[in-house]
Amino acid sequence: MLSMVNVNRFINTIAIPLVIGAYALFLLIDQAYKNESPLKEDHIQIVQKIGNIDGLLFGGSNAVYSLSAEFLSYHTGIKWYNASVLSELGTIERHKNFIRDLSARIDPTKVRYVVYSSMAPYAPGTIAGYQRGVIPRSKSGENLRKSIKPKISVFGYIRHKLFRHPEFQRDGLGDQVFENGYCNFTAERVVKHVREHEGISAEFLADYAIFFASLFPNASILIVSPSEYYGALRFDDSTFEQTLFEQTLRRKFYNALNEKYFKNTAIKIIFQSPYSSITQVCDAPFHGNEDGRLWRTRDLLERMREAVVATAQ
Repeated sequence: MLSMVNVNRFINTIAIPLVIGAYALFLLIDQAYKNESPLKEDHIQIVQKIGNIDGLLFGGSNAVYSLSAEFLSYHTGIKWYNASVLSELGTIERHKNFIRDLSARIDPTKVRYVVYSSMAPYAPGTIAGYQRGVIPRSKSGENLRKSIKPKISVFGYIRHKLFRHPEFQRDGLGDQVFENGYCNFTAERVVKHVREHEGISAEFLADYAIFFASLFPNASILIVSPSEYYGALRFDDSTFEQTLFEQTLRRKFYNALNEKYFKNTAIKIIFQSPYSSITQVCDAPFHGNEDGRLWRTRDLLERMREAVVATAQ
């Protein structure tokens, strides 16, 4: 009986706390990979090695997956860098501090283009979540809050994180390097088509536009609405609803800039076309795969050129 008491004591005082502590440490590591891949310090080290940069891509996971600095560099003849980070580091304050730190490592007066592509202004409740430091559900239905349940098993972590390159390995221009077999979006997933109130979105985007203009005084600031895959909704009245949303948001965005007494013709808002096929997306409606990234970056370049022509006129 005494030995049983000792065993129970060992379990309660040593074994259980040890398991809980190890699991908590695993969750912290798992969360760090989800929110900062690569870490912001990695971005800063890379841009310092590059030197002068002409164009910068900022934003969240949609820009990590779906925009290519390499494509833009090749087709514009100037140097671009993809400084997007997953979930925009979780809060507005952290994201803006990261952008300030990065701008201090380069010559910001030589930056000609800043593209900000984020899902935060469009998914209901996300802006409020970023302000509180809590990331709400994404449009794909995936819960992005810090959770007691990790997204990957311990075995999967060891296999993918320790002995292989991480899923979000970047190349020398900040573009994601896709791993074979990583993208697995299926038609069975629910594709929601809901939007934040246009006024809330417009205020958020106007604030970011002014922030970017203050850091990069000679740059064209392009606020970009990401491409998404709407599934079957692409073929019903959602097309009209989306057009109405874009028109209203565009008007309220420029009104918000005027109300802040900020006049800058180099600030534009751009709405990208939706993905036309499930074969263009990776693991969420707004995450392009390699083919989707190529298509979306080409679409962005065309719309950028249209915006420049409109400004000239």
